[in-house]
Amino acid sequence: MSGERTQQRQVNIRLDDETLARIDECRSLELKKQGVIPTRSDVVRLALEAYLVSCLDKPQPPK
Repeated sequence: MSGERTQQRQVNIRLDDETLARIDECRSLELKKQGVIPTRSDVVRLALEAYLVSCLDKPQPPK
């Protein structure tokens, strides 16, 4: 995730407990791999970016 994104907009979403638990599980795995725990927003952002790449078949240009 780039810490220098410009013109970010906030999108509020509602997630069920199971989805939140899965997000938290991913966060814990990142802590074990990288030594840093990402925020839930970071995980959701990464998942959304991966979905958009697969859906649109185009990588996001670097910011």
